[in-house]
Amino acid sequence: MVSHPNETLANFLLSENIEWKFIPPKSPIFGDLWESGVKSFKYHLKRVVGNANLTLEEFLTLILEIESVLNSRPLTPLSSEFNNFETLSPSHFLIGRHLTSIVEPDLLNISENRLSKWKKLRNIVKEFRGCGKKII
Repeated sequence: MVSHPNETLANFLLSENIEWKFIPPKSPIFGDLWESGVKSFKYHLKRVVGNANLTLEEFLTLILEIESVLNSRPLTPLSSEFNNFETLSPSHFLIGRHLTSIVEPDLLNISENRLSKWKKLRNIVKEFRGCGKKII
């Protein structure tokens, strides 16, 4: 069966100066850096899964966690200061921070009255007595 390339796609790739580099089968040595990434991913996947049968949700979760770990690996320090341990990672190019970092909300632009309402003490038991609900 002979396949004919889509002419529109072929013209687009030609206009973008995209060059295809094919490597021989079973020879990852020719793949340079991207094959190194594939090798790292396969190593972690095989080590975690082993012979287990995963559900689709478990498999997708595992893939995303491996991706976040590999894309959060340090490339270079962001500062030359001795006590600053922040590093540049591939995820900085994707989302601007480490994928494994915890996102903390910015509370500087929230009005004071919104934050102060949590300081008020309320008697919740009295409020629920009026509606006939039993509190355990």
